[in-house]
Amino acid sequence: MRLALIVLLLTLSSYSYGFGRTGHAMVCDMALQLLSAKAQQQVASLVEASPHHEFGAACAWPDEVRSQEEFRWTAPHHYVNMPRGEKQVKAEYCPEHGCILSAISMMQQRLSADSSDWQALLFLAHHLGDLHQPLHVSYADDLGGNRTAVYFYSHELPTNLHGVWDSNMLHKLGYDEDFLLQEQLFEQITAEQRASWQQGEVLDWANESAAITYDIYQHYRPGMLIDDAYLEQYQGVLLTRLQQAAVRLALVLEQLLGE
Repeated sequence: MRLALIVLLLTLSSYSYGFGRTGHAMVCDMALQLLSAKAQQQVASLVEASPHHEFGAACAWPDEVRSQEEFRWTAPHHYVNMPRGEKQVKAEYCPEHGCILSAISMMQQRLSADSSDWQALLFLAHHLGDLHQPLHVSYADDLGGNRTAVYFYSHELPTNLHGVWDSNMLHKLGYDEDFLLQEQLFEQITAEQRASWQQGEVLDWANESAAITYDIYQHYRPGMLIDDAYLEQYQGVLLTRLQQAAVRLALVLEQLLGE
């Protein structure tokens, strides 16, 4: 029975989404608070034209549509792969059909050319969030952690590393429903951190994720139980990545939509 469940898990693995709705909403909500009034107004106007009416919720839209025929071309744009054992990703690892690195650049160009392109805004915001979820900069041979069987606080049903980092840890920490926790996370961002995190380029930010992914796999064992010890080890990393994604998204949007 356990083998059958693992096979089912691997069959469904390609449907895992980056950072989940909670993570993407947190990144976009925090970024919005860091924007100038003009940029906030521009974002609000664009979101009004989308299927959603709040920026946080709208940032999950690219996951909602990527299996639709019209947007299937965007499916490879949620991640970038590197050879097994590598600690850094290179621009040339991006295949001809694109990856998260080329997608971010593409959406920046689209939004710069047309400030009413709400789809470009949501793709850009979403992809910058995914870039900071370490397992979106990972290894092709296991689909970014989707083919890793682990157990999360229970031996009843297996999950995988990708799911753990997308949503399971945030749920366990209470961020799904506790908006006070989300606000506290935003308030913890210091001016010094903002200045530091705004340095570098997209490839540099991707390589931060690559280094974390390498470390994650150093501690991975097939069928391992992820419990309090794992959460204590990595929750600071996870929350910092959310904060960094928000600061950097605000930086990019301010450049495109601000003063």
